[in-house]
Amino acid sequence: MCIEIEQMILDYSIQCNTKIDIEVFYDGKELLNYIENKHYFDLIFLDIELKSTTGIEVGTNIRNKLDDYISKIVFISSKSGYERQLFDVQPFNFMDKPIDKDKLVKCIHLALKLLDKEKKIFKYKVGHEFKQIAIQDILYFESKLRKVKITTLNGTDEFYGTLENIKTQLPNSFVTTHVSYVVNYNYIEKISAETILMINGVTIPISKRNLKDIHQLQIQFIKELRDVNL
Repeated sequence: MCIEIEQMILDYSIQCNTKIDIEVFYDGKELLNYIENKHYFDLIFLDIELKSTTGIEVGTNIRNKLDDYISKIVFISSKSGYERQLFDVQPFNFMDKPIDKDKLVKCIHLALKLLDKEKKIFKYKVGHEFKQIAIQDILYFESKLRKVKITTLNGTDEFYGTLENIKTQLPNSFVTTHVSYVVNYNYIEKISAETILMINGVTIPISKRNLKDIHQLQIQFIKELRDVNL
């Protein structure tokens, strides 16, 4: 199965003239050790039925133990019924065995499309110092009087600005939830009628007028994933 998937990815790489680096692992613990040693993957195809552990356990460790909420994980299985268990791992997609090449290609294409959006840079100024950060690392912005607090995967910072101007630099994955907040949809853990829970445990309010925009963004993401599954 690993060889088959690797060949499909290589064929896609040649056909689209896109350089793709591939690593193959036959054991979940080997994958975890590799990531723990400062390696990173944009996209992981992860079999649920492994020998020494399960793909769900491996995915959970990637998210929680290794604190990696960026890598996109596509789970592979010959069985159904894993949906509830996979919810907390935030899967990018799910593929049945035997692997459908067209679906795999669509999955890679969508991942590359999203990665292209996520790898942009956000620039801002603190005093006389100019700073920049990868947009994919930003969780949310919070307006505090004339200042804006930016919360990222690595901490927080503050600078003078307005959310209105900031949002013009951001991709569509960022949504206004409240007059004082703009959040990265990719780092939302849970959405309720009045609040959003981010992956860092912070609860952010939702205003009624912005709830519709959030639901539309949900529909857009679901549609993109559905297109991959067709």
